[in-house]
Amino acid sequence: MDIGNIIKERRALLGISQQDLADYSGVSISTVKDLERGVGNPSLQTLQKMLDVVGMEMVLQVKQTV
Repeated sequence: MDIGNIIKERRALLGISQQDLADYSGVSISTVKDLERGVGNPSLQTLQKMLDVVGMEMVLQVKQTV
């Protein structure tokens, strides 16, 4: 499952609209819609703003190569 679907499901669980998520996170509605459709490529900062609103956190891991 991609991050857009995860945010979409969490947003639905919380009962907030795409517009609410955009307003609360300070990003544009088109950014929210694009991400949820799987065509967006937000910056990590923008993604973090949206995740904060839906009560999730981002954990980044660097893959080790041998």
